[in-house]
Amino acid sequence: WKQKEKAKDKFKLSHRPVLSTFGLLGRNKSIETAIDALPEIKKQFPDVLYIVLGKTHPCLVKEEGESYREFLEEKTKQLGLIENVQFVNRFLELDELLDYLSITDIYLFTSKDPNQAVSGTFAYAMSSACPIIATPIPHASELLSEDTGILVDFEQPAQVAKAAIRLLSDQQFREQMGRKAFHKTRFTIWENVANQTMELFRPFIEHANFCYRIPPIN
Repeated sequence: WKQKEKAKDKFKLSHRPVLSTFGLLGRNKSIETAIDALPEIKKQFPDVLYIVLGKTHPCLVKEEGESYREFLEEKTKQLGLIENVQFVNRFLELDELLDYLSITDIYLFTSKDPNQAVSGTFAYAMSSACPIIATPIPHASELLSEDTGILVDFEQPAQVAKAAIRLLSDQQFREQMGRKAFHKTRFTIWENVANQTMELFRPFIEHANFCYRIPPIN
């Protein structure tokens, strides 16, 4: 988070408020909810930019081609948001994805599926110090609190707009929220997961004459 403006310079987006979403595009992501929220956000932040990162899900492409992306692009035109929405239609390698998350002021997670248990994209964004506006799937409801993000109802662009305006209007609050999200997710990095697992088994290992069985050298 300390290098956000420097990272934005690399993308030639200096001082523009940046919202983002990433992952394989599909209807359950409800990207249109975020796009429908943009006109209200744009009234107060005319240079806001919403970046939609990722290819269309291959299963969706097989069934209906790129109709969902085309629907989103058409909606963007109809709402006069050509300068405010950017589609990055490709699979991003990890380093490039992290670059995009580093310039993100607010991550939007607008799933329309209340039965979606978890989200890898949500976890990535939170652990990259992004303040998050999210719909209340179980994963988001469990991890997000008032100091790490804002929960909104499913398919409610007005709520997304209100939450985004609140965060974009208060840089200090937004940055504190991102830092707290970063720290809250440290327990989920692999090294710490391994440590927690070993703590679980340690009493049994220490008192059960545990030893490794190594096969003889061939």
